[in-house]
Order: sequence, then C-alpha cells, then structure tokens
Amino acid sequence: MDVYTFEKSFLERLKEAEAVLSWDGAAMPASQVCSEWKAYVELQIEPAGWQAMWKIPRVICEDLKLRYPTIVFGTVDQVMFDELKAVFTVTAVQDQDMHLPESNEVALIELWPTIQQENSALNVDTTAECIDRLRFFYTHVWMPWDKDSDGDRDWVQIHLQSRIQLACELSKHRLPRPLTLHMRTLLMEAHYIQQRLEYLELDMSDAEEDDDEELATDATSEKPKKQLGSSAANNLNKSILPVTDLMCLHLRLAIIRSEFEILENPDMRRAYSELQSNGLKRHLLQRSSPCSLGQLAVEQTQMCHLVTLPVELQTQIHLLTLAKQLVKPHTKVQLGNTLQDVLSICQANDDILLSPGQHNIKFLEHLNDNGSIQGLIDAESVMASENDNDDELRKLPVICSSDEDSTLLVIDGDYALSNLVLDCRHVRRGILLRCGTLTLRSCRLLGDGSSSTQEAIVCMPQAKLKLHDCRLENFAIGLSLRPETSAVLSNVNIRKCNTGLELLDKTTKLKLEGNNCNFQTCQLGILADGIALPNSSEKTLALKHFSELQRYNESNWLGNCAFHKCQRNVRIFNESQQLLAKRARQNFLMEDLDVENKENIN
Repeated sequence: MDVYTFEKSFLERLKEAEAVLSWDGAAMPASQVCSEWKAYVELQIEPAGWQAMWKIPRVICEDLKLRYPTIVFGTVDQVMFDELKAVFTVTAVQDQDMHLPESNEVALIELWPTIQQENSALNVDTTAECIDRLRFFYTHVWMPWDKDSDGDRDWVQIHLQSRIQLACELSKHRLPRPLTLHMRTLLMEAHYIQQRLEYLELDMSDAEEDDDEELATDATSEKPKKQLGSSAANNLNKSILPVTDLMCLHLRLAIIRSEFEILENPDMRRAYSELQSNGLKRHLLQRSSPCSLGQLAVEQTQMCHLVTLPVELQTQIHLLTLAKQLVKPHTKVQLGNTLQDVLSICQANDDILLSPGQHNIKFLEHLNDNGSIQGLIDAESVMASENDNDDELRKLPVICSSDEDSTLLVIDGDYALSNLVLDCRHVRRGILLRCGTLTLRSCRLLGDGSSSTQEAIVCMPQAKLKLHDCRLENFAIGLSLRPETSAVLSNVNIRKCNTGLELLDKTTKLKLEGNNCNFQTCQLGILADGIALPNSSEKTLALKHFSELQRYNESNWLGNCAFHKCQRNVRIFNESQQLLAKRARQNFLMEDLDVENKENIN
C-alpha cells in the first residue's frame, strides 16, 4: 500500500502559502494565520470516509511505550476543521502485540492518505494535496512561538518568504554544515517541545476536571473532612512533576526562540559562520608549517589532542605516561581544555585522548576520515564495571551530552572509538553512522532504560560497523541496521533493551564472530523486518535460534549468538504482509534522520 507524495520547488511552496494567506493586500497578524488555514482546509479536504496512514508522533510513542516510528492504517471518520485534527479509527497495525485505542484524535499533518481507497468517489487527490501543503507549513514555516507574536504586525510580510527560503537552504545544504545541523536540531527540538507541552497541559486539564468531580462528590457525601484534605494533598503531590516539566519546557522553548530568531536573519547567519570559520583558520595557522609563498601548507601535520580534567599533579603525570604509549611517532601533541573545544577545531584525521571523568559535549559536526577518540584507561576497567551510577562512571572516560541534544555523535566517514563510555541517557540516539566504517573497541553505551524510542547505534545505507568487546544496555533499540548496511560483531553483549538488534532489510549484512555475542534480558533479541516468508499469510513469525533466522538469508547473515532470559529471541515480519510499500516504509524510517528531505523541497 502506497501513500501520496509530492515534489515541489521553493517557488511553488511560496505561491501555495501566499494563496492561502492572501488578505487583499492588508496586513495579516499571526493570530489570523491559523484561521486562514482552517478555512482553506474546510474547502479542500473530504470531511470523512478516506483511508490514511498515521505516523504516530514520537511523544505519543513514548507515552504509549511504542517503537518509533510506528505507522498504522485506518479511516478518517470525521475532520475537525476548527482544530485541524481528525477522528481516526485504526483498522490495521503491523504488530499484533501493539495495543492502541480504536478511535483517536490526531493532527491532520500526521496523516498520509493512501492512493488506494475503498470509496473511489472521494476526491482524495485534493485531500492529499491540501494535507501536504498544511504539513509543509506547520513543519517548516510556522514556529511554536508564532502564536504569541505581536497582534498588529504583518506576520506574512515579515516571515513567510524568508522562512520558506530558509527551509529550502537547509534542505539543499546551501548553508555551512555546522550551522545547518545546529538549526535543524533547534527546529526538531522546538516541535518536540511543543507536542510535549500540548500533551502535558491536556493531562493536567483532565486531572483538574477529575479533581473537581471528586471534590463535588465528597462535598455531598458524609465522609470526614480530613479525608478530603488527604485526597487533595495526594493530588497536589501527583501534579508537582508535570508542573515542573511544564516550567522547564517553556524555559527551554524560550531559549530556542531567542537563538533561532537571531539565526533567522541572513546577516546574523553569515556572522555566525564567519566566527566559526575564523576560529578554525587561526587554529590551522598555528599547527601548519608555512610554505615558500607564505600560505598554508597543503599537508597538515598529524595531531593528537590530549584532554584531561583537573586532577592532582601526580595523576596528570600518570595520564601523560599512558598517553606517551599511545601517541604515534612524529605526531604533535596539543593539550585541550575541553572535549567540546577540541572537537570544534580538530581536523578529520586527528586523534583524541580522553582522561577518566565526564566530558560534556554539544557537538554539531561530523566525525570522519581516520580520526579516533580513545580513553586513557585499560579496556578491562571499562568493561568490568557493572554500575552506571555517577560515582562509578567518574572513574572512567565518559562522553555525555546535554538533554537538549538529539544525537550524541554523528559519524560521516572512517572513525574509531575505544575504551570509552558513551552516556546516552539524555539523548534520543547514541551514534548515527551516516557512511564510512565505524570501529568500536571496549566501549559501553548506556541508555535511560525507560524510553521506548531511544536508540544506541543507527547505521544508514552503505555504512559499515565493527563492534569488538562492547556492551549496549538499557535502550529501546540497541543496534538498528538499515538497508545495504553491514556489521561485524565480536564479543558484544546487548542487554536490557526492548529490541536488541534490528535488521530492517534483507540487504543488510551481519556477521557474528566467535559465537560469543549475547542478548540478555531483552524483550526481543533480534527483529528481522520485511523478510519473505513463502507460503505464509502470518504477519510475524517467532524463532528461538539465530540459525533458524539464517535460513531466510544465508548469504548475508553469518555466525551465531546466544539468548539469555529474553522474552522473545527472534521475530520476523513478513514482507508480503507489510502495511506500507517498501519505498514508503524506507522514507518514513529516514524522515527524522535528515538523510533526504521528506517534505520534497527541490
């Protein structure tokens, strides 16, 4: 089953938005923008009866403990034009173990009308086109803070063209890569916060209504008053956490708004990029040998950056002694203040040595081309530790990130990580491997153990991964292999994950060396998606051993592994029973990773 998609240029997107938001030359304030879209949608969208795919938002997946992305098929029973929402009845799911309410109120931009419809008399072409325009506008043009804009200012004149132009530049990589990544991260976080705020506020309003009903019941009953006071106190305690969450989210959204509004200005974007570029040039001048013409030499000297935290002198001397054994001959060594500083100036093939302790980063570039990060500690100490409390982690080299980041490390080329702990408890994804070969030796990746959407390592098409003596624990998904990726695992322990390993296409290549890979206490050890099951009409098939899975892909899946206390060892999703066509399914998988522009700005 396939869905409608559209390819449109910047000029087409602009004309579409202007047609909706045209007000006979008069100024249109922000408060009127949503009203104009509601009026347009009411004229274009079929009010009921059409089928669509619902891509469940991440925030709902987290609340319902679902994998992300989760896509279900259903019918729109009613369009609520005033809210830009629809009453959606779920009629088919990919996983029978997933339990959803039959009827749901969903945002229109979360729906993707299917090309095949039960009722051919419906004008679904126009409906899909309208939702595409709406989705583009509310994803790329309208910001969560726009509803609070000054009422007398012309929002269309100030923002419409500039933001569509900015969306085009971001999608076509016309801005410097660090700036592009930074702005995309801000936008994704802002939209996520907006969704989170809406659901928290909805939960709190429902809780207040329940409290009012309870108080009314108690007032008419003969219960002692002290029992009423106890109940109110309990309800107050329950609401403390949501109120705190609301305050933190509003504060973070205000910070994003102030930063994004600065970068929205082309002159400020240029200044931001120049500052970064000048800092890098100064660093290159310091490390490069001058040539006869007084310019930078083409070949840069091999550099190793040593990053240590403040400790006693004797400990620093010990760390320098360890570093001496690891630095390659004829390599210059530079002492770095923080890992963040080093990552912002280091070249592609530089090596980085990290002392034990916590190294916080907010890195917005890619790591590539034969570089490495290595902890100044023996591998046995990293892997022997079973505790993930902060006191124990401080004894190990730990890389972690702030809670507003989406991915800890992005790899875009050949790179190596060794003797490290990657603390991913405050990010949605530990490592995103876009291309090249990533090698991890004696590394631990730690998840938060509660999220249903958090991923340890995601490999994109053509990427290659090598894991040796590593441990991944407490993630929703330990390792996700997309189509045409390959992975070699040796002595790898994946434990306490919802799904240990995802094989999302039969073109993925997996080699388990030495028969020493283990899946421990996972809800599901290995998930194989889109596999042909001859003569079977079942959506899924459960297996006990990896060798049984190999029969369906003997040339690509090699080796063996063990399962310990997993609720299910191996599960196959039947290719012939997929809800979505293969190409559409891959597009949904890639959407949040910015591999290609799902809104089709060409």
